[in-house]
Amino acid sequence: MREHQPLSYTELIGELHALVAAGCTGVMFIRTESDHSVRIGLQNGRVVSCNYRMFQQQKAISLIRQIRSGKYAFKQGVPGLVFGEALPANFDFFRELAGEPSLSPLVARQEGAAGATDLRLSGGELFEAVVHELTVYLGPIARMVATEYEQALRSATSGEQVRAVVFQLAQEIGEAQPANEFETHILSLVSSWQCPVDS
Repeated sequence: MREHQPLSYTELIGELHALVAAGCTGVMFIRTESDHSVRIGLQNGRVVSCNYRMFQQQKAISLIRQIRSGKYAFKQGVPGLVFGEALPANFDFFRELAGEPSLSPLVARQEGAAGATDLRLSGGELFEAVVHELTVYLGPIARMVATEYEQALRSATSGEQVRAVVFQLAQEIGEAQPANEFETHILSLVSSWQCPVDS
């Protein structure tokens, strides 16, 4: 960890990745090059709150992307409650910080739109979601590890097949608790996309 050192935006996000991967609980405080304050709350490695000055959650994310550099400090402890919209899952949060489109089906989809009830998660979307979630636990090698399962993820047509591949992937993490968390997060995501995961 490189607390209190001048870091680029990419390096700051890398430090946040490390805190998430370590399963930390607390608040990452960032002081930007413009002397603005940023607070990112973590609960057991999940990003649960995000503030840029007086702005919160999604609005804060768009402002954080404009940071060029800054210094940070991490304080352990329970992050403060944030009212309002919930943040996306970790993999989408980091995609949005990188300026990439969200993989969440809740973004840019109007409720009741034609075909919404028939929504299914495509193999490519599932693979990208797995890569981003796996990065929380394995870091930069996540895509390389996930690639070994890419064909199975892209060709999965039933909930049983998805569950089997995700279980195998979870074993790559090596530790029981993080592996279980990864498996739970991915299957919850698949369920939210209305992909059939019933056994």
